[in-house]
Amino acid sequence: MSSSVLRSLSPGLVLVVLGACGGAQRPPTTSPAASSGEQEVAAPADPSPNVLRDRRAEPGVRAPAKPLAIGKAAAARCGALEKPRADGEPSELLGGRLRVRPPPGAKVPPPLPDAPAIEEESRVVVDAESKKHGKMSLAIVARETFQLDPDLYEPEADAPTKPETLDVEAPKFLKATFPSEAPLEVVPVEIGADSGRVRAYAARPSRPIAPPGKDTALVLALLVAQEDGALESVGFYVRGEAVRTATGSELVGCTRLAERIASTLTPGPRRLERGAGPRKVADVPPMGELALTVPADYVAVPAGNGARVYKLRPISLYAGSISVSVAEGAAAELPEGADATAAGTLLGRPTEWRGKSSPKGGFFFASEPLDPPDGTKTASVLVKATRQAKALDEMRKVAETLTLVKPSS
Repeated sequence: MSSSVLRSLSPGLVLVVLGACGGAQRPPTTSPAASSGEQEVAAPADPSPNVLRDRRAEPGVRAPAKPLAIGKAAAARCGALEKPRADGEPSELLGGRLRVRPPPGAKVPPPLPDAPAIEEESRVVVDAESKKHGKMSLAIVARETFQLDPDLYEPEADAPTKPETLDVEAPKFLKATFPSEAPLEVVPVEIGADSGRVRAYAARPSRPIAPPGKDTALVLALLVAQEDGALESVGFYVRGEAVRTATGSELVGCTRLAERIASTLTPGPRRLERGAGPRKVADVPPMGELALTVPADYVAVPAGNGARVYKLRPISLYAGSISVSVAEGAAAELPEGADATAAGTLLGRPTEWRGKSSPKGGFFFASEPLDPPDGTKTASVLVKATRQAKALDEMRKVAETLTLVKPSS
């Protein structure tokens, strides 16, 4: 599958989001074709670059991996759900970032209109039914976290926090990301074939159980550290009336089944496009296409009728986001709470950014017509930072590279 083709965009609305934190569209990772005589926009300086420093093999950094699938195979019973077959067809997760061999009958549910793109979040669902347990479903939900392995990358010297090793950070991430009625026990494991095994962390509920009144329970969660340093999470959930009424250790067999499915996970062929340079982010017919120029480690994925671009950061660091919407006519409304202004540019023209700034970040908003003086289309940009004012300035400078590239003559 190509990662360089952006799905056709509707002329009414194009959404582009850039951030740092996680359908069938492709991520817009190709450079735009500049019109004759048009100068390329330079990528802004990155005040918070990720520094490559591989500590994975250093003593004391990583504890030995433990088995992912535990207990006897006969204990892996979860309603009428079957175990994965050795000759089963693998399913892709996250547009090819991971592959898994689910039980027979697995399906990819149709995407909802407002759901993230499959490169950002994807799922596989298996349904089974028996007289004893009724209908029961297993869902495998994978998410790109857009965060990096701190054993491979470290932040800039003046970062607000310094992540510890992944052995320390992974349990904190899993417990914060996967709410569970029972405490999660997190251990390091490995997934993948012998020639391409990668580090992962398995979080098991001590006694899987659904929240009161609910029919869905988490039975296993993983944080996978890819060889390129990117981190993905994979959750395994069961659903059904038997799940709603389960007590004690009745769902432990579902965890044993999920472990055996998770053992089939392997890294997929798709790689994240992380190079610095221009990106095509939207077609705006008949005027041309929107492009932006990003520093290294900004990753694009489709989002609605446009794209979402994240800045990869070591786990636990989150820079913020930039949202750009292109709509017919007037600009989007200014968010509430704006009490500050800053002079800047947008689409190559002077503009006034309005918002709110503090030592911990804030937001700025600006809009400009794409076709002055007619104003039939307007680009509106919202920049948000959640940790540092430095990140707010960095994201705003990236947003200011937004350019309308006209067709070549």
